[in-house]
Amino acid sequence: MIAVFLLSCAGKNSSSSSSQADSTSEMQSAAQEETSQKTSIADSLSSAGASLSVFPYNLDHPSEKFKLPDELTEISGIDVYHKSKLVCVNDEKGKVYIYDVKKDELKQGVDFGKKGDYEGITNVNDTIYVLSSNGNLHQITGFDSKDQKAHQYKTPLNENNDTEGLCYDPKYQHLLIACKKDPGKEMKGVRAIYSFDLKNMQLNPDPVYVIRLEALKNFLLEHDKQKLIVQDVQSFFDPQKGDLTFQPSEVAIHPVTDEIYIISTVGKLMVVLNRKGEILYIRSLNPEIFKQPEGLCFTENGDMYISDEGRNGKGNILYFQYTAAK
Repeated sequence: MIAVFLLSCAGKNSSSSSSQADSTSEMQSAAQEETSQKTSIADSLSSAGASLSVFPYNLDHPSEKFKLPDELTEISGIDVYHKSKLVCVNDEKGKVYIYDVKKDELKQGVDFGKKGDYEGITNVNDTIYVLSSNGNLHQITGFDSKDQKAHQYKTPLNENNDTEGLCYDPKYQHLLIACKKDPGKEMKGVRAIYSFDLKNMQLNPDPVYVIRLEALKNFLLEHDKQKLIVQDVQSFFDPQKGDLTFQPSEVAIHPVTDEIYIISTVGKLMVVLNRKGEILYIRSLNPEIFKQPEGLCFTENGDMYISDEGRNGKGNILYFQYTAAK
């Protein structure tokens, strides 16, 4: 594994960790860890270089494919709503749609705002959040009811950051916002993911995850040397040329493994990290299957949905069954 970043954690070094474990509860530890994510980022690109476990999804063979009606040709984000239902957002309209995968049925869109560039959506205990590419968050309470209300929160992020990925992190009770382009903070050669605190409804000024492009390259180079890299990724990344395109368009947290899944429409790439910031997997997304992958979410048991914009055809949602590592 390659470390993408290491977060230096106040109060979590080796000299004090054992005493903290004895004196604090699990909830307090989580809160301290969240606070520590605001501290400085140390470089670490060395390889742990062991072996790769089996990737838990067959990305070349979706279990099901759902073709969507015209309203969702430009589908840009999805999340699980109730049981077989998904909430979906179109990147041009201020509407949230409910799609029932069992019934293959789309419910009429629920208005929440004006026309815009809406990229991500997430469900937090039936409160819906929608992300605009300019960094604005739209909160919808009482969703799909007579008491529905929408409120907009402006963040310091903007069009230059091109915010596209959005998900809920239940461990820290905040939202994750992935920047497709400018990471901010005058950082170069990285991609950044910020957190939005749902307690004070503010964006934390420092990114909680920083993905160094050099780390992605090093991971592929390392596993290419060990003959572990799969052919489809070799065709995407040529170690001799050293060029790699990675622009996060979605982020989601796996409910079973607590791993962080990130997809990049540009380059058709999926990257998986653990909570320590180490790269676990890099997989390419077959362009014959994924036209323009923009949305990603998981069911409680780990099954995965990826939404695909239609481009010149119908939008669709691909379903992949989770195969736990043995």
